Amino acid sequence: MPYSIYPPLGFTFQGQRENNEDSVYPEVGMATPQNRFFIVCDGVGGAQKGELASHIAVSGFSDFLNTHTDSDFSEEVISEALGYVQQKFDEMLAVQHLLKGMATTFTLVAFGEDAVHVGHIGDSRIYQIRNGTIIYKSEDHSKVNFLLKSGLISAEQAQNHPERNVIMRAIQGSHRDTKIEIHSLTDVLPGDYFFQCTDGVLENVNDDALSQILGSEETNSRKLQLILNLCDGNTRDNYSGYLVQVANNELADAAKEWIEPMQAMAQNADNTMKFKSTTPDTASPASSLPSETPKSNRGLWYLGGLVLISIVSFSIFFFNRNKSKPTASEAVLPVVMQETDTLTTVDTSVASESQTAPLTAFPVVKVPPHLSAKLKALKKAAALDSAAVPFGGVTPNETAFGKSKKDTAAIKKTPGR
Repeated sequence: MPYSIYPPLGFTFQGQRENNEDSVYPEVGMATPQNRFFIVCDGVGGAQKGELASHIAVSGFSDFLNTHTDSDFSEEVISEALGYVQQKFDEMLAVQHLLKGMATTFTLVAFGEDAVHVGHIGDSRIYQIRNGTIIYKSEDHSKVNFLLKSGLISAEQAQNHPERNVIMRAIQGSHRDTKIEIHSLTDVLPGDYFFQCTDGVLENVNDDALSQILGSEETNSRKLQLILNLCDGNTRDNYSGYLVQVANNELADAAKEWIEPMQAMAQNADNTMKFKSTTPDTASPASSLPSETPKSNRGLWYLGGLVLISIVSFSIFFFNRNKSKPTASEAVLPVVMQETDTLTTVDTSVASESQTAPLTAFPVVKVPPHLSAKLKALKKAAALDSAAVPFGGVTPNETAFGKSKKDTAAIKKTPGR
């Protein structure tokens, strides 16, 4: 099963050197969890020689491995990639004799199907750290490490040895053939860190500091920043590297169980949600949820409907009140009314008119003859006004429905951003 990783974090800094001879792949800021291998190189030779050497190595290895993605990064394929890179060195040296002497270190961390393959040349280093404990550390191909393994110097002497920057392996071309030390790590668990770096990082970051930082509860970006803080202003050499953590698949699956239903809900045309039932605790489990899932925007419809009904009712009441208001020249007669429990009855002389009235009693008025023509004109105008359709020909229900369709369309577009 292929390993999954969290977003990789890469870095490369000049330090106190005049130029940066380190190179990394992918370029800083370009790595994603889909990348399957990571390369860090430290150029040797000074000035343009070291910078060009590390660049040729990084581009050569990445080009070769990207065309052999089905190989699972076997030792044979990685060795073939080294031969391809040495050929690129030979081609450059054939046309630029002044570049003779350029070389570079090399580290590779490649996530295969059943193992993590690591390879290195020189003194750039690779770590595997689990819960603050170093599980694997590459051995430098350096003179100091050779003296240390031979028992000629102590670990304390090795830290400040005057020849600690002298390496015994490097990529230089076929005229100085070299070999990659390759290991296939199968003891890999979710949460493990793989950290590869040039020797500039190791000037100020020892094994204890690295274990303590990567074993802390900080975020990955914060952990890397703590490592860089130890190097910033203190490191003479260039310092570059990559920090990659193996993903915890169980946590990823748990998050997936929450994220995917939420995305599906956002894409649902009905935009429905479930709410807790308001029934008492003694209710049966079958009645703990409402029989119909309410729409999330139904409350807005209710509120809009109540507002519209209130406006229309107030308008009708106000119009009828003005219509029934007598003039100074009109005599107002008392209205005979009888109240019951729930209804209001009026005199039979106005019963036919009260059937359409909204529970409002209108007075019976005798109109003088000289105002009859004016009253007819007013009634005709009132009839035309009452026949007019509100909201410019759109009923309140149609207005609310059109708005809900627009809201639904907006919700549909949200997941596709």
